[in-house]
Amino acid sequence: MNLYFPSALSQIIGHLLGVATIVYFSLALWQVWRFRERRHGVGDFRPPVTIMAPVYGAPPGLYECLRSFCRQRYPQFQIVFGLHSADDAGRAVIERLIAEFPTLDTALVIDGRRAGTNPKMCNLANMIRAVKHDVILMLDSDVEVDPNFLSVVVEPLRDPAVGGVTCAYHALPQPGLSSALGAMHINDWFLPSAFVDLSRREMDICYGAAIGVTRQSLAAIGGLEALASAVAQDDVFGQRLVEAGYKVVLAPRVVATVVAEPSLPSLVKHELRWMRTVRACRPRDHALAVVMFALPPTLLLCGPGARLSGLVLASLVWTLRYALHFTVRARFRVPRTHAAWLVPVRECLGFGIWLVSFTSRTMHWGEHVLIGGEGRSMRMRDPNSP
Repeated sequence: MNLYFPSALSQIIGHLLGVATIVYFSLALWQVWRFRERRHGVGDFRPPVTIMAPVYGAPPGLYECLRSFCRQRYPQFQIVFGLHSADDAGRAVIERLIAEFPTLDTALVIDGRRAGTNPKMCNLANMIRAVKHDVILMLDSDVEVDPNFLSVVVEPLRDPAVGGVTCAYHALPQPGLSSALGAMHINDWFLPSAFVDLSRREMDICYGAAIGVTRQSLAAIGGLEALASAVAQDDVFGQRLVEAGYKVVLAPRVVATVVAEPSLPSLVKHELRWMRTVRACRPRDHALAVVMFALPPTLLLCGPGARLSGLVLASLVWTLRYALHFTVRARFRVPRTHAAWLVPVRECLGFGIWLVSFTSRTMHWGEHVLIGGEGRSMRMRDPNSP
């Protein structure tokens, strides 16, 4: 009896967790399938737009991503590039593009000031003085967009009640196993979870890859400097806009983000920061993220004392996991750059990172070590402290 009880208990927990995971995967499949992208803008709403592109370093794909910003089919737009340092490796890429598009309205802001501890938001806060237009679109430098992107993503801002517009994103990996695994995390775990999240509540998040605002809504939340220490600027951005009385809208477009991870330790450090930002901003969602993984119910259902019902349930869990994997690729034209056998490898890695994320609030961002605090903010750790 002493040996049977833990096995029986694990089977009960496994059955409950397996059912919850099946419900999640089924909902994710439905939400991914029903999302409809729009390839072109409709109507005549074409206000002048400023694209803000904060840059750090020159990772693979930087030129192609920034060049896609310059190739927009849109009547009037400005691009403001931002660097923290004059010797940043990304400067050569930016200056090459400025020379390549001489008729385009561009500006490069190089400013090392830091209004807080979030490097990206500090960069954006320094760039705002060069912004000319009242509609502002902040794009990450690893995002690649098509020429009609602006006309689609700006359109929701026609409604004065809308203060923010954002885009979900899928991943395009650079060559290498680490980049492939990083892209799988975005395509198989993040993207479906984003659609599931939006199916159960009003949108209150702006995904960091692409955030559009008006100058009026930005001022209503205190400007970019007010977010300079945000632990997750996308989450805080959306929350502040909703608190200020604005709506946040998901644009009918999924953009592509380039994933270039030089090594497995780099990937783990990167994803651990993501996971701990979720824990800092949405602790309940972070805890419930266990249903996003097929591994826990499988281990419990197929362990000692496994029953036929448990094996059937585990098989269904993995069938839906693979169905979601292939549906995302078909629905959003994600290139099949890696073999499907990597799904279990990615599953183990993701579940392990989720577990480790409970052990600390420390996050590594480039050369900085940051610690998540109260109120969705973070502080920089003293380099002399242990």
